[in-house]
Amino acid sequence: MTKVVGISFINFKGKIIDSHAHVGRHDGGCYTKRDLDVFVKSELPNKDIVEKMLVSDLDVLHSLKGEYEGNKAMLEAFKASREYEFFASCNPKDGDVKNIKRLFKDYPNKFIGLKFHSDIQQLDLSNEKYEPYMNFAAKNNTPCLFHSQVCVNSDGTININKKHISDPEYIYNLAKKYPKTPCVMARMGGSFNEAHDKAIDILVKSVENGDANLYADISWVDIDAGNKEHILKAIKRLKGIGNPAWHYGDQSYRLMFGTDSPLARFKNSKDNNAIQKYTDFAEDIKQAVKTDMDLSKDADKIIEDLFYNNAKKLYLSGVQKKNYFPKVIFLSALLIS
Repeated sequence: MTKVVGISFINFKGKIIDSHAHVGRHDGGCYTKRDLDVFVKSELPNKDIVEKMLVSDLDVLHSLKGEYEGNKAMLEAFKASREYEFFASCNPKDGDVKNIKRLFKDYPNKFIGLKFHSDIQQLDLSNEKYEPYMNFAAKNNTPCLFHSQVCVNSDGTININKKHISDPEYIYNLAKKYPKTPCVMARMGGSFNEAHDKAIDILVKSVENGDANLYADISWVDIDAGNKEHILKAIKRLKGIGNPAWHYGDQSYRLMFGTDSPLARFKNSKDNNAIQKYTDFAEDIKQAVKTDMDLSKDADKIIEDLFYNNAKKLYLSGVQKKNYFPKVIFLSALLIS
């Protein structure tokens, strides 16, 4: 049995689960299923296939729709599309956890996590309004995805005079209250340079202290940097590479690929080839891993984990998703062996 699980890594080479995508209105744009279909309906230029996108609704986060109505409308817009799974967007500022409970009751097995965006709602993560939602997540072992962001100066150094409302430190503090609940820092600290370093430090600290179940996605991380410094750094530190005192095993499963599509550069238009930019981002990450002195010998597995297996394990391998992957896929894995 153990060998079959291992073989599946080979079978899924070139497949992508994008753990961070959206529909709804944001910054003057209105995004729909069609904006995401451009990525998942065919091979990317490098032959990769986006097999899944994990989607949340921005209208709920912006209080443009109610928690129940907005999330329900998102499900109906995607109908039976197998390429998508969904977070239930939560609005602790204007909503009520009763709406989320009703959603999970009325639409069993349709939601793979909860999504929070304290920046949009300007609601500090220490606010007691988060507690009913987190209690629900803890009771049901439901992953929670949080927008994360660190205030930095123009040179990428941390602004010591201002702390962002979505700072990874605040997410960590909340996660410590629910130590078994998976809490994901989207964008791994956001911004750039030292913002990512801070998120990595907190992620590693949570492992060392064993007091929270933190994860991160790499949407926007090193987006314009050729060497993908912080992505590589996060992988190495979570594996304990270069740290003789590390005795926590390989914790790099806590890192997942994501893009924040279809926002900004990932919005496809006549003036912007988002598909190519999406492909370039993915390919640059792969090349950085393959050419890194510490990671190159295990590059294929690291890439498959980062782009596919880690998100599958966290979001799609629970009891409620046990029948998600077609049996033919597992059969093909056996045949490869």
